[in-house]
Amino acid sequence: MAATDRCSIRHVLIAPREIHFLRFILEAYEGLAVVTTVQAAAGLVQLSIAPGCEEDVEKILDAESSRLELRWLQRC
Repeated sequence: MAATDRCSIRHVLIAPREIHFLRFILEAYEGLAVVTTVQAAAGLVQLSIAPGCEEDVEKILDAESSRLELRWLQRC
């Protein structure tokens, strides 16, 4: 498998109460990314982003960053 065929993994911190909202946003864009909760109480989530979709995910999350209280731990 070529490196370009693999998902990009990013971690973000968000308000724990908004984890479900983040999941719904990204799942609405089928095949864009998968959200995995790493530590619910801390709001730590992992994003597995489809190859070539990193910029799209970044734009979506930047638009919702206030509501999510989002902090990138690793920027796209």
